[in-house]
Amino acid sequence: MQFGAAAIGLGGLGQLALEVLVDLEGVELVAGADVAADARDVFEREFDAPAYADHESLLEAHGDEIDVAVIVTPHTLHYEQARTCLEAGTHVYLEKPMVTDVGDAVDLLETADREGLEIQVGYQRHFHPGFAEIKRLVDSGRIGDVHTANAYLGQNWIDLHEGTWRVDPSLSGGGQLYDSGSHLLDALLWITGGTPRSVAGHMEYADEDEDDRIDVNSSLSVRLEADGENQDDGRSILAGVTVSGDGVNLSPSEGYAIWGTDGRVTFDGERIRLEERGATVYESTIEAPTDFTTLTGAKLENFLETIAGDSEPEVPGDVGLQVTALTEAAYRADREKRRIDVQSLIENAREDRL
Repeated sequence: MQFGAAAIGLGGLGQLALEVLVDLEGVELVAGADVAADARDVFEREFDAPAYADHESLLEAHGDEIDVAVIVTPHTLHYEQARTCLEAGTHVYLEKPMVTDVGDAVDLLETADREGLEIQVGYQRHFHPGFAEIKRLVDSGRIGDVHTANAYLGQNWIDLHEGTWRVDPSLSGGGQLYDSGSHLLDALLWITGGTPRSVAGHMEYADEDEDDRIDVNSSLSVRLEADGENQDDGRSILAGVTVSGDGVNLSPSEGYAIWGTDGRVTFDGERIRLEERGATVYESTIEAPTDFTTLTGAKLENFLETIAGDSEPEVPGDVGLQVTALTEAAYRADREKRRIDVQSLIENAREDRL
């Protein structure tokens, strides 16, 4: 199957994603869009395709040639760009997070369903061999019914992104939790097979200005509801989430511990350790490729195969909805100093659209 592709967002990450996209079989890069003239110049030179200052102009000029749109732009721009593409009859691949508003996420899913189009989110841990192995161990019942989990992420995020759009809430939607923290929340939900039900949390900010607050450190208490095939449906999973964006020049670190009725599995990004009841221990070190090019290629291949009807989506739009709802609920929990019902945010957004 042949695909005409549009690229919206031609900066550093977008450029890297495009280098992977154009090497996939059956893809023709038709055009790109970016607000930055320099990025447009590089795109036209590197990919021999026209670039536009906005996505509306791109679609107006090439809408009939475009089957898929790859959107790699600041977070708060995702909704308008994705919706316009869907309304133009284009399948959409969005880099994470899907959007920064629960109502916008609901609207995109409803629009995609109405138009018969695919929308997927770029959470690459679904394609990482280490995360896939933890998921396999949990789903196979090796640790029994999951009841508790812990996830952490730490990096020198605030210094690394100083002066960029990532520390501008009008473009990022928030701070560290909506940036790399979004990967952490997605992985937690995916590995445990849980649906987020409620969250309480505390956050620390780089700037206490109410209109310009960037969260750097977050501590969340999340209640999930187990709904996996090998879980006791309806069982609560209690999870602790810690995100630190003030890593003081330390190397990025990320880790997970999942406890079940029959054992525990942990993963630190390189090594998996499984401890089963009776002191049976299994350890594995991930040696398969986990670089950006490999994982991005897997994400985009799955997106195209799903559209062609040859595969099921690994990261469907509902995944983005659940992560967005959990993130928004966490911000509200800190702001209002109370536990927030995550699913109520989704239900209210759907009711508002009736």
